[in-house]
Order: sequence, then structure tokens, then C-alpha cells
Amino acid sequence: MDRRIEQLCAWCGPAFLVVLVVGLWFVAGLIPPPSPSDSAEHIAAFYRANAGQVRLGMLICMLGSVLLAPFIALISRQIRRSSPRLELLADVQLICGVIAVVILLLFELLLATIAFRPDMSPQVLRALNDLAWTTLLWPFSPFSLEYAAIGVAVLTDRREHPLHPRWVGLVSLLVAALFALGGPTLWAMHGAFSWDGLLTLWVVLGSFGLWVSVMCWSMIRAIALQGKAFPPQGKAIPLQGKAFPPQGKAILPREGD
Repeated sequence: MDRRIEQLCAWCGPAFLVVLVVGLWFVAGLIPPPSPSDSAEHIAAFYRANAGQVRLGMLICMLGSVLLAPFIALISRQIRRSSPRLELLADVQLICGVIAVVILLLFELLLATIAFRPDMSPQVLRALNDLAWTTLLWPFSPFSLEYAAIGVAVLTDRREHPLHPRWVGLVSLLVAALFALGGPTLWAMHGAFSWDGLLTLWVVLGSFGLWVSVMCWSMIRAIALQGKAFPPQGKAIPLQGKAFPPQGKAILPREGD
């Protein structure tokens, strides 16, 4: 049963991605987002024309965001399982993962608030829109630290048969570096570093999708390997040798013992 729960937690990652894409992109129509250079009236007109879609999309995203929690918890558990000396890295990864979930929920809450009162002042509405997208794409440090902790944990597992392949650690470190592309967002109203630009939006979100997919595959692989190493409960491993005689035959002490 424990293996089944772990497999379910691993599949929560791709499920989260699917739900997020459906809610944010196909239902709410917020990918790509309104440009930071758009006028307040233009942004207000978008939300007023699509308030119902944005509300429904944020509801879907909110329901999907919690799926990231079991996925993150499983990563932490597997880091602890790989080596007791990596428990601190597991703690760092788990705390940063929780922060990431909170950031996602705050982002969705802000967009839902805009859709709840789309008739507010265009200036206030644009400020809330700015706050929402800045909240999602600018605070890269918790995400980068989480992926860096995972990368270091995977690369420092020096056993003959590590829990995760070394290249999975390299992918995590690469994604940690790519998330830093969100840093210049506060200085960019146009171009690749604006929140609707190539680097800040598409590269960051694309690398996140890649990381979730890679970690899902690697964790399911690790669960299968652990299942082979440790047989299911209730199935005993037969032991052979003189120390364990057949039932009904006792070992009698020799004369003189």
C-alpha cells in the first residue's frame, strides 16, 4: 500500500501541470498575460470582458495547486531515504516547496479578486494585475533553492546504485539557474525579461514543466527499484544454513559441550 501511495504522489506532479495549463491558459485565457506596458484601460477591458472565464480558471488552478504538495513531500521523503546525512537538504527542499505552493495560491487569489470586482478603477485593477504576475514570476529564490537542494542531494549520493540518476541532479541545478531569469522582471516593461517575454515567462515556465516531468519519472523509477530491494510485507525471505535447522529437528548439544 505504501508504494501505491508514493506512486500516486509522484503522479500528482504531472496532474498539477495539466490542471494549471487548463485553468490558466485554456479557461482563463491568461497565457500569455497582459503586457506590463499595456494601459490601465486596456487591462481593465480584458478582465471585464472575461471575468467569468477568469473566475472559473482560477477555481480550477486553485484546486490543482494543492496537487503540488504531495509531489514535494515525496521528493523530501526520497532525499531522506537516500542517506541520513542529507536530512538537512530534505528540510530545505520541503520548506522551499511549501513556499512555492503559497506563492501559487497568492497568485491565484489576486487574479480571482480582480475577476470578482472587474468594475473597480482601472488604475487599481492594473496594480492588482501587476502584483499578481510579479508575485508569480519575480520571487525566484525559493524555487531556485529548492531545485538546487535537490540537485546537490542527487549528486552527493555516491552509492553504487543511487536512488536517482546523476543527470537528474544536473537537470535540477539547471532549472535552479533558469528560474533566476525572473529576477530582472522589475526592470523590464518590454522584451525578453518582461513577465510576458521569452525568458521570464516561457523559459521559466517551460523549465518548470521539464523539471516536474523528470522528477516524476525518476521518483517512479526509484519506487520500483525500492520495491525490488524490499519484498512486500508478508513474504518471508527463506534463510538457509546450519544455524536455522528444519522445523521439528532440534540441534542437540554434543557430548562434552
